[in-house]
Amino acid sequence: MIHVWLRAQHSPLAVWHEDLQHWQSVEGWQQLQERYGNYKANGKNAVCLYFPSSHVLQVDTELNTAQLKQLGNSGKQYLFEEMSLTPVEQLAVRQISHAERHQLYALAQSDIDSWQQSAQLAGMSLIALLPDFLLLPAPTEQAGQQITLYQDEQTTLLRQSAWQGMAVSYLPLIFERFPHLSEVSLLPPITAIEQPDELDARSDWFACTAALIADHQLLLTPLSDPPVPLENPERHALNFFVKSADSQLSPYLRVAMMVALAALVLQIATDGVQWYQYQQAATATKAEIANQYNSWFANEPLSSRNKLQIQLQPKLRHDSQAQASHMATLARISPLIKQSSLHAQALVMQPSALSFTLIAPDRGSLDQFTSTLVAQGIDAKLAQVNSTEQGQFSGQITVAVAESADLQAATATS
Repeated sequence: MIHVWLRAQHSPLAVWHEDLQHWQSVEGWQQLQERYGNYKANGKNAVCLYFPSSHVLQVDTELNTAQLKQLGNSGKQYLFEEMSLTPVEQLAVRQISHAERHQLYALAQSDIDSWQQSAQLAGMSLIALLPDFLLLPAPTEQAGQQITLYQDEQTTLLRQSAWQGMAVSYLPLIFERFPHLSEVSLLPPITAIEQPDELDARSDWFACTAALIADHQLLLTPLSDPPVPLENPERHALNFFVKSADSQLSPYLRVAMMVALAALVLQIATDGVQWYQYQQAATATKAEIANQYNSWFANEPLSSRNKLQIQLQPKLRHDSQAQASHMATLARISPLIKQSSLHAQALVMQPSALSFTLIAPDRGSLDQFTSTLVAQGIDAKLAQVNSTEQGQFSGQITVAVAESADLQAATATS
């Protein structure tokens, strides 16, 4: 694993050299690839990147473990709403706890993607992404009386406990923030080892920092060892990098996918039920048609080899011809009824006859109308005559329906 320290957004990269136990500076990712591309081949170019702590947001929450668990990741994101310029839905949140105290850290997903892409372009693969204040050793005093400070031309970092640290933009203000502070442990800059010719300038810088600490009546303890990388960075609670195989979908996307999947399952189930009901209806219809066929044509059983439509169609054609004969006969009778003084009351169509009921003022009108039909070549008979309450007579006349050929001949003769 290669430990890379990015102290500022556009600063040179610092690479930890395990054998020499110090940091070496490279101009950028391309130079990193050229120098360390084949470094320890079994490491597979795995990189742990320590990014600037100025990119991370911090919240010291009073919520307990159960409440934070109930909030979930989405709820934790909204705890950063007032301080984040990035939409909270695009924040990666990590939590570190100590003695019933919980510290939340957030980093924009766009920063994570940017650093990952930079590493990939250089042929490297990120396996850990940590804020760089973790490079500083934790103070031995945990009651806010001691802090660890690091300064160089690129960054100023401070670590106040094992779980808290930050990037410092204005050091005097930080000293005012810790009223119980009594001691400052100062680390040497990493460039002092690599560039000893600039030692005088850094001595002046160290003198200015020492004077500032003395002005606040604080004890200065210089440390000899530079910042050192973590032993297992990929397992640290503040590792903001998540492998692609372990990445989780956002809650909104998970809900959307679940809703879409539920809609798809519901649609498939609905289609299945409709198809089943259609098959049931089709089977019942075929059975009913077969039963009706057998009742109409008892002497002509259905054949399982032929379709029902083929066996039924000739008979339906014959029935339509019979219907035409009925309509033709009715067309001849209807004008005669209109010309008479009779009124039609009911009509019954039988396979070979028409039976209709007429209302007449007297019995003679019914006999005369029946004679008129017979004179027109229509086989008509007056079946029965009844008197009505209004003093009129109701007569039922039955007319035999001729076949189409006979009907055409009778029409031509008349």
